[in-house]
Amino acid sequence: MSEVVKANQCRCLHREYSGCTQVLRLLVWLSIFMSSLVRAASPIPVTILADDSYPPYSYVQDGKLVGIYPTLILEAAKLIKEEYLVELRPIPWKRGVAALEQGEAFALMPPYIHLDTRPYIWPYSVALKQEEVVAFCNPGITLQNIMQRDGELAPINIGLNAGFLILDDALKEARKTGRIIVWENKNTRANIIKLYKKRVDCYINDRLSTLIGISDLQDQLPGLSAQSFVEDRIVLSRSAHIGYLKGYEGKYPYKADFIAKMDEALNTVLQKATHP
Repeated sequence: MSEVVKANQCRCLHREYSGCTQVLRLLVWLSIFMSSLVRAASPIPVTILADDSYPPYSYVQDGKLVGIYPTLILEAAKLIKEEYLVELRPIPWKRGVAALEQGEAFALMPPYIHLDTRPYIWPYSVALKQEEVVAFCNPGITLQNIMQRDGELAPINIGLNAGFLILDDALKEARKTGRIIVWENKNTRANIIKLYKKRVDCYINDRLSTLIGISDLQDQLPGLSAQSFVEDRIVLSRSAHIGYLKGYEGKYPYKADFIAKMDEALNTVLQKATHP
């Protein structure tokens, strides 16, 4: 074979090799580009902690988180599912609050707004619902005009759900002056049982949650009914929200966008519920 022919063959082989290399490079870059598109199109996972023992609003039943607020939030989540994958994770309320305080969680529901006592929560979502907090007391006990109660009398024992901040100004002052003693118990069920057995004198909580709790316990506690107690007075009227961890935008760069889109979705669901 002549040197000329050999040279031509080498040049052909070189061109074929160069062409294959360019095709391979193109395929690699195309693969990387498509992967980035897939990642960009994948919804961002977002976890919201939820009270696991606050019926009918948010509670675990048969191992599943249910209630008014989970239903509402998951309906709203469907409207933003192309961008965010929302998970509601049940947790004891006090532990959920601590998780936000320690910067270990992105959001929690359903807190009331407490700017002074929970400065680590901000902002809050649109209101999920207005709740009415009332005092249920055993007959003969009252929290009305509590600061006029004789300071020499034995203090009134009040049950609260652990981690709940639901005392009004008068009751806070009464606590400071020893007119009342607050006992934090695990949940609504535990407090109703203690109220029924007169281990506490009054129980303060959302009205609807307490009435449902009383109904659920009637088989366990014969004779128990709503009439077993006196609805003594309204303590607070507050709206419930999703509360977000303040700051940490570096850890959650999507935070502002998620809050805006979730609020918009919640408003849509709430309007449909009001005007079906």
